[in-house]
Amino acid sequence: MIEKVEIKNLKVAEHLSEETLAFTASVWINGKKVGDAKNSGRGGNTDVDLYYWEGDQAKWNKELHRELAEHVKQFTWELDGEQIPYEVDFYIDKLVDDEYERQQVKRWCRTKTVFRIPGKTYEEGQYELMKKKFTKEVAKGLRILHGKDVLILNETL
Repeated sequence: MIEKVEIKNLKVAEHLSEETLAFTASVWINGKKVGDAKNSGRGGNTDVDLYYWEGDQAKWNKELHRELAEHVKQFTWELDGEQIPYEVDFYIDKLVDDEYERQQVKRWCRTKTVFRIPGKTYEEGQYELMKKKFTKEVAKGLRILHGKDVLILNETL
């Protein structure tokens, strides 16, 4: 039974990304590496290869792929107000997008202050960036300026 699906070892090739994000990543299920995922960045689907080892050869794991396809159907995304169940490749894309955003925010937080102002509408992955390294004094200033509910991502990492 699948309880947790993760991607790890994400490598993004922004210079190759045209219509979609070009990447490679490993796929983990229930804490065990079971395959790889990749996208060439040219608008096509993400390839998700799940395998098992027979001796020193990797063999395609058809049964695990079927089980994963059933598992991801419980999650949905919205299109024109309609909830659509995920397919395996699209679900992996969502995990990749989430991890890529997390990595990007972490990079920003090293040298900048990353935040969202309460009451302001943001697109997914959009934040305010202050070209000032985060400190307690910066946080205090943001709360004075924008109120106590300002979301400062530096504090969550």
